[in-house]
Amino acid sequence: MSGYRDDSQHTPKVWLILDALDYLHNYPDSFHHPLESRLLSRLRPRLTDADQRAAIEEVEAEHEEIHQLTTSLIDRFSALTMDQIIPINQLLADYQKYVELQRAHIQKENRVLIPAMKTILTEEDFKLVNETLKDTPDPLFGSHVWESYENLYQFVVGAPVDQLATNAH
Repeated sequence: MSGYRDDSQHTPKVWLILDALDYLHNYPDSFHHPLESRLLSRLRPRLTDADQRAAIEEVEAEHEEIHQLTTSLIDRFSALTMDQIIPINQLLADYQKYVELQRAHIQKENRVLIPAMKTILTEEDFKLVNETLKDTPDPLFGSHVWESYENLYQFVVGAPVDQLATNAH
């Protein structure tokens, strides 16, 4: 994103941004949130603490907000690839909001959701939930990288971006 700032010496790699956003959009909907939902369905009836209940409801509400913001960012970055004029300052502000929301959401999950699950759920709960999702691998970090995420994977593991750009969309 730094390539979009006025003082930047870098050219933004829109394809890389779109690949990352696509992954962050699709992975949670196809794996992370279904896993959470199944675990929460087992956790919720056992929760007795009102603060924990409220925090878990916030986490679930944030999923929709993140989904909508991710969709909006994908649409606008895609518009850039079609030479449409997009107000960069607004795009950067929305991207910053997205980053902050994601960080706060993950911190809340780590602070409230995961400890509650570890304390309240049993090994049997985790085993049952795992069994229902075993056929839904992570498309980037699972046992097989999906072809559509190969360039993103190579970037994450440290391949030079200039080499990847020649193979990009």
